[in-house]
Amino acid sequence: MDVTIGVISIIVGIVAAALGLVLVRRRVPLSVLQEHHEVAGITFAVVGGFYSVVLAFVLVASWERYERARANTEFEANALGVLAKQAAGMPTPARDDLARDINAYLHSVIYTEWPAMLEDRLSPESQELYLKIWHVVLDMQPQDAKEVALYQCMLQKLDDFGEARRDRALYMQNALPPAIWTFLIIFGIVTVAFTYLFGMPRLTPQMIITIALTASIACTLFIIWEMQTPFSGAVTISDRAFRIMLNTLGP
Repeated sequence: MDVTIGVISIIVGIVAAALGLVLVRRRVPLSVLQEHHEVAGITFAVVGGFYSVVLAFVLVASWERYERARANTEFEANALGVLAKQAAGMPTPARDDLARDINAYLHSVIYTEWPAMLEDRLSPESQELYLKIWHVVLDMQPQDAKEVALYQCMLQKLDDFGEARRDRALYMQNALPPAIWTFLIIFGIVTVAFTYLFGMPRLTPQMIITIALTASIACTLFIIWEMQTPFSGAVTISDRAFRIMLNTLGP
């Protein structure tokens, strides 16, 4: 979701909640609201408490997913860096081919794939280089015991690299099912609507409470939405890990 669209959505939600409160206060006499004040307060505490727990749980889960996606990019870059260092102990020309392909892959991820992930897609160029790295390693023919031991370590790092790239592709997709979003939105509206049932003598304090609650829920939902797609939107993971690895390995 674009930041502008998100901000507009939050503002629209706040305005709609405020207008709803004004409409209820004009249609329903204050004495009627005050008669049900105690029941409404108890029900609001139950519904609001339940919704806040669910919302907090989803927020924490989304943050943890975002952090795992960030850690996964670092794991991918580190695995590729270790693979490049290990390749230095292998004979040519495979060693030089692998170093060249790793360098090209890092450039492609930074300058081609990262912009492509803003549109929720991977770069075909990066995917092709990824497959070339696999082919170069698998085609190696270690000769002595040292090369065999080193080759086994390289295969392990190659598996780590491949797993991290696959995970990065999976993290591009929104993980929350539509049913969860439906629940969060509907019960968010219900929770805000419960503030209409309180018969406060003055409208301004009740309006402030309604607006504050609406803004809190809307902003939290926006943050959850953005963290579900960590490589696109307003809250994105940078390519810093790959840039550092590129600088470490050299041009």
